[in-house]
Amino acid sequence: MKTWKKRAALAAAATAAALIAAPAMAQDAGAILSGLRGQATEAVSFATVISFLLGAAIGIAGFLKFYANTKNPNDPSNKMSTAFILIFVGAGLVALPAVLGSGISTVFGSGADTTDGTSGFTSLN
Repeated sequence: MKTWKKRAALAAAATAAALIAAPAMAQDAGAILSGLRGQATEAVSFATVISFLLGAAIGIAGFLKFYANTKNPNDPSNKMSTAFILIFVGAGLVALPAVLGSGISTVFGSGADTTDGTSGFTSLN
């Protein structure tokens, strides 16, 4: 019974804090889109880092599968095809940020904004 009262008091405090908060400042569409563009640039940088880390980890896992296959080639979990697939997927993830900008310009034309892992969004004009 006491936990129910604590939860009710916590919910009431959270509601009161939300109602007392300062009112939001109205922005026009341009300011909102500029904010989203800045956030998207940060998201691209984050995706680049994640892509490199995952690519390196998956590539290392592929080389470890090669090593495990040399130690015990009759083990069905250490197939050569798995090692090749892991290495190619890792290489693809490492190369993903480099080809991201060219893919956007191919699909959307030369006037589109492109992005890469280092400079964020740029226009192709």
